[in-house]
Amino acid sequence: MLWKYFLIFSFLIQAVLLFGNDTISNPVNFAIKPQYGLILAHSSKIEHLTNTNPHGVEAELSWLRIKGKNYQQCNCYSKAGLSFLYINYSNPGIVGSSYSIIGFAEPFLIRTKFLQLSARMGIGISYLDHIYDEIDNPENLFFSTRFAFITHIDLNAYFKISRNFNLMAYAKYNHISNGGIKSPNYGMNFPTFGIGFNYYPTGIIEFPGFSKQKFIPFNFLNLYTFGTIKTIEKDAVNPEEQRFIFGFYGIAGRKIAKINGLSAGLEYINDGASKEKIDRQNLSTDHQQVSFLIGHHFLFGMFDFSQYWGIYVYAPYKVSNFYQRYSITYRLAKHILIGATLKVHGDWADNFNLLIGYSF
Repeated sequence: MLWKYFLIFSFLIQAVLLFGNDTISNPVNFAIKPQYGLILAHSSKIEHLTNTNPHGVEAELSWLRIKGKNYQQCNCYSKAGLSFLYINYSNPGIVGSSYSIIGFAEPFLIRTKFLQLSARMGIGISYLDHIYDEIDNPENLFFSTRFAFITHIDLNAYFKISRNFNLMAYAKYNHISNGGIKSPNYGMNFPTFGIGFNYYPTGIIEFPGFSKQKFIPFNFLNLYTFGTIKTIEKDAVNPEEQRFIFGFYGIAGRKIAKINGLSAGLEYINDGASKEKIDRQNLSTDHQQVSFLIGHHFLFGMFDFSQYWGIYVYAPYKVSNFYQRYSITYRLAKHILIGATLKVHGDWADNFNLLIGYSF
């Protein structure tokens, strides 16, 4: 299973390098971000584990994207980079700690001489030092694999305090899950907040005075295919099994504002994990799924952060009538898209997939 994490990590490294790629380098900056938070009880089965306060620290390397080409990609200034996040969940016997490497993109929403406000979106890989074990650690229903995926959305405020330093205040919404690769997999939602420092080695940054592009709406048509392997737990009769899940979805959409787009489409999934469960129960139910998608897109240059609401049209084995899909893609070439996507049913992650797409 480690090959999947390696591929995703490679994608993040390449994406960040592409963000900073220019004939003249964008300014590098560093940050240190202590943080403190809480765990949300999204299920009664993990509620007894949510009365602690996660705390930790994040170290960050990023590029301030102020070149003309970078600005024109999203009609705004932005940052992109990598961070290392350590979180202690204040429950050393059961939940332990996580160690994460995260790639992120961060457009600035408001910018003045002494204050900047921004939003950040990130995705990465986490190592967990305590996981579920039916004998040694049966209470940890959050995590059942050593490696998991982490995503987060942040709001940040930067206050200039000297030539080289900014004081930072931030609020983060974090989610860690193995994406349904193995159960139990309730995952964890944990908001954190804190105050930190941002350091610019080159000193005062002069933002060029680029004129904003006139917004022109446009249509897009994309087709994606995805796949993953999911583990089905052993039971009294059957051993633990791994089954392949694959599918595709196509969307037609329109960019309606500077960084916003809307879309609609169809999705098909061949769920091998559901087929294994159906076979174990000696049922004749079909394991295939067809659904209708409605999507919203944050469009930042080559990146697309998309959120979909899925409604099942045909899914005999699924109990839920709807789901959410969260995707991040990067335009590798004129027509080729690569990325990752997470399918979620309410408060639990169904599966995490790598995806490749074609833009017409």
